[in-house]
Amino acid sequence: MNPWLRRCRRALPLCADLRTLDRGGLIQDLLAGTITAILLIPQALAYALLAGLPPEVGLYASIIPPLIYALLGTSRTLAVGPVAVAAVMVAAALTPYAGGDPDKYLTGALILSALTGLILLALGLLRLGWLTAFISHPVLSGFTTGAAILIIGTQLAALSGIAVARDADFFGALVTVAQQIGDLNPITAGFGLTATALLLFARQPLARLLAARGVKPQTAAILGRTAPLVVVATAIPVAALLDVHGRWGVAVVGAVPLGLPRLRLDFLAQPGWLALLPSAALIALIAYVESISVAKALAFRRRERIDPDQELRALGITNIAAACAGAMPVAGGFARSMVNFDAGARTQVAAVVTACWVALAALLFTGLLTALPKAVLAAIIVVAVWQLVDFAGLRHTWRYDRGDGTAQGATLLGVLAFGIELG
Repeated sequence: MNPWLRRCRRALPLCADLRTLDRGGLIQDLLAGTITAILLIPQALAYALLAGLPPEVGLYASIIPPLIYALLGTSRTLAVGPVAVAAVMVAAALTPYAGGDPDKYLTGALILSALTGLILLALGLLRLGWLTAFISHPVLSGFTTGAAILIIGTQLAALSGIAVARDADFFGALVTVAQQIGDLNPITAGFGLTATALLLFARQPLARLLAARGVKPQTAAILGRTAPLVVVATAIPVAALLDVHGRWGVAVVGAVPLGLPRLRLDFLAQPGWLALLPSAALIALIAYVESISVAKALAFRRRERIDPDQELRALGITNIAAACAGAMPVAGGFARSMVNFDAGARTQVAAVVTACWVALAALLFTGLLTALPKAVLAAIIVVAVWQLVDFAGLRHTWRYDRGDGTAQGATLLGVLAFGIELG
């Protein structure tokens, strides 16, 4: 084979996959991409709000970045887009940086995306993908568990309607909610608790119920994953008909502009690059570790090969593209990738299909989101990140290695006490 052609195929793995994709595989990719989009659209809105950004930013992060990764990534089933831990890290970095200025906040998010991408790309060009082997799994697990609990704490305000300072830590949020429980908005709490209950029911009890009625377990699990979109689609007309915002002051998403992401380069000339560099380095680390862990786990099931250095380069260019598209930092999401895999995705064509569905939603349906209660999106976040809480892993580590267990527990408590970056 021509050496130049070999290098092109190595740089663009999708080209090689397309040569072997048959009609059956294409149908599987079309189905998997559609199912993943059903999960991704409400998640994208929720994670944008978790990052403190307008909801359309989450949609933008789910259109261009997956398309770029589809061309460059070596994982055939990794679903790239906004993720919860990176979103809360964005909020932690930008809240003190922006000082309440929404324009500066959004510009800062684009700078974070660009810096994250540049760091990952540089590591990939230096072929440093092997460095992740030296990252302590117990420390990473403690960080992820602490971040997940912290994320749940940040959603107490949206779930209850009680005002909590954006920069409040986990314990501060708990104290504020406890002290102001008399100010709880019952309608907001009703939407939040109902959505949470329905989403939790859809995760396992619904699958067991469907399986008992003869539905295949894999099909039942996939149907359960559609619950976020079903809950959102149900909550919108109910909230609109009851006028919950006007009558009871329930916080809603509000107007979301229609349209596709536009090229954004204005952030290049803005200050703040050095100030945000440490935060971007941490986001890059977590984004890569989460992505490569999921990619390797899924590749192992099909005996496929993942190239860590190419993954660094792919995620780097993907995040740079996210910045230019006006989007937040992205990574491979665990839940989305599992849905994509279980739905039968064969290649990254599934990601292209997902991006097309999200683009269609951004073009035609964002006007319907105006009346959506934020409590529903908070419920989606809480249920999504709960699976990242791993107390069983902490007990297991402590039982077999007290040193690793201490490090894992200290990291968890540090994140809760001091926040994402200092923790």
